[in-house]
Amino acid sequence: MENSLPTLSDVITKQILFLNRSDVQRQLLAITFSLVISWFLSKWFWRWLQITFPKATAFSWGDARLPPRQYLAMLIQKLDFPLISLIILNLSQIVFIALDYTKGLLITAIKLIWFYLFYRFFLASLYGTFPIAIVRDYHYRLLAPLGFLFIIGTIINLYNNLEQLSQISPFKLFNTPVTLGNIFFLIAGLYFWIVVVILLEKLILNVLRPRNQIDLGSLEASLLLIRYFLIALGIVVILGYIGVDGTALAAITGGLSVGIGFGLQQVVNNFLSGFILLFERLLKPGDIISIENQVCEVKKLGIRATTVKMATDNSEKIIPNQKFIISDLTTYTGSDRLVSCSIVIGVGYNSKPKQVMELLLQVADAHPQVLKNPAPLVFFLNFGDSSLNFELKFWMNWLNDINRRKQIISDLSCLILETFSKHKIEIPFPQIDIHIDQIRSQ
Repeated sequence: MENSLPTLSDVITKQILFLNRSDVQRQLLAITFSLVISWFLSKWFWRWLQITFPKATAFSWGDARLPPRQYLAMLIQKLDFPLISLIILNLSQIVFIALDYTKGLLITAIKLIWFYLFYRFFLASLYGTFPIAIVRDYHYRLLAPLGFLFIIGTIINLYNNLEQLSQISPFKLFNTPVTLGNIFFLIAGLYFWIVVVILLEKLILNVLRPRNQIDLGSLEASLLLIRYFLIALGIVVILGYIGVDGTALAAITGGLSVGIGFGLQQVVNNFLSGFILLFERLLKPGDIISIENQVCEVKKLGIRATTVKMATDNSEKIIPNQKFIISDLTTYTGSDRLVSCSIVIGVGYNSKPKQVMELLLQVADAHPQVLKNPAPLVFFLNFGDSSLNFELKFWMNWLNDINRRKQIISDLSCLILETFSKHKIEIPFPQIDIHIDQIRSQ
């Protein structure tokens, strides 16, 4: 096995023989016992601290940066288990030395716990320096998987050669051997590449978001387009690195095309529509649109579907991208975020038109959300059956609230009613005058 490439059965046999050795079982038992005792002691120690120092050990996970007192409590909670484990494992090593037992696995376990201690300290430092929401993404998506792979690789390398293991080929694909190294690199490489691209996108967005001069919708759409381009580029590079045959890739692509032609037409249409929306920049996150007579705000652009927030009940709706291509779409924030609104109101025939127009302009100018540029306008529309009809037209900015338009119209309507009441301007209701001629009976 040392001079030739081992098979998978050879590796399994070697692992079984290794675990059947008495000195290995003795060390594994000592390591397991030490870690279990350390875990219980760390839980007991933390519970004792919470009872004895309730204020000092209380901290809550939020999206902001941890204050110093909460950071100290979190540091104690993260380091108590590895510190206690190191103490007990070192005591176990002293016992093994006194009994003249083999202690190679114990030494490796102590090294791994030291690595775990520095890893936890590094995480605690990140949580105390940066906002928790950002660190949590890097922790669970990037740092934790990397640490896990390092520990597993160190353990496997104790009784196996990782380089030889990576050359084992459990099966063939299109007459091409597929090794364990290729499988691992394909899975791990794709995972870490996609995670790094997504985290880099979030980092750029968080850095540029506070700058008011940047259009966040355009920035998010551009970053989304760059993300999918980099992910596609990474897939091609990784497949080429592990030596995927072009003929095999063409065969797989041909099989997928047949399956797509039969059962995945709608999915492909949504993907293509998503690329059209991104390349032509028809929609951006934050746009206010009307689709199927429903006003909503675009929250997230996806390659297959788009998430929008409905104005009626604040619920979120996932709409396939094909819907935006084949349906009529009204956008209120296409070239800018200015939206014009109007209020039609009728007054009695005994009112003075110029006075009514001046009062409507005063009402519009008094509202802080009505824009001064473009300035509000008032029109004398027509002579109605029971009233003189006027239209107040004004402009507003959507800001980030899709219900702002209704709120401003409601405020202005109330203010118009109060103003007209003060100036004794009548707002008539529909009425009909009936004249009856007396008919003399014959």
